Amino acid sequence: MDRDFGIFSFLAVSVSAAGFFFGGFQYSFLILLSLMAIEFISTTLKETIIHKLSFKKVFARLVKKLVTLALISVCHFFDQLLNTQGSIRDLAIMFYILYESVQIVVTASSLGIPVPQMLVDLLETLKNKFKRKP
Repeated sequence: MDRDFGIFSFLAVSVSAAGFFFGGFQYSFLILLSLMAIEFISTTLKETIIHKLSFKKVFARLVKKLVTLALISVCHFFDQLLNTQGSIRDLAIMFYILYESVQIVVTASSLGIPVPQMLVDLLETLKNKFKRKP
């Protein structure tokens, strides 16, 4: 009984902390987490296939994912401070969804997997919308 209570307490604290740091688990955030996992796994498998896998590369990629989540958290904090109702956080999440999607397509292409031209065109169009204007 005490063990179950400890597990449920840990889960409750974890979900509360995630809500505080990321503003909850809306679909866009869950999509981002899923794409981050897919990109991490597919790139790691690609490096395994081409015999260039190293702990240093995997660790660096994991750190980048954690820093990305930290940036999403910072955006959520700015939303709270500026009372922008999640627009800064949502924009950042959309940017990183696009980034992770492009990385997955690049990985698939480098493995020789055919990528539908429609998907390439869509990602290119979205990428151009997010580019900075001089």
